[in-house]
Amino acid sequence: MLKKRLMEMRASNYKEMKMIGSSPPSCEHKCYGCMPCEAIQVPTTSSRVGLQYTNYEPEGWKCKCGPTFYSP
Repeated sequence: MLKKRLMEMRASNYKEMKMIGSSPPSCEHKCYGCMPCEAIQVPTTSSRVGLQYTNYEPEGWKCKCGPTFYSP
């Protein structure tokens, strides 16, 4: 019984480790009736300039319907 529980915990931890980064928001009711309303990743713009990493481009989530973007 204990061995089975330990194996379940390890499998659960493995699944959590595979999910790195943020998950998409729920865009339900965010596009004011426009369909289909879907979550997409967009580049984050910031006026602050700090350390810059060569291959690092921060991204965020928006809800999109047609050509219009909405905040989640």
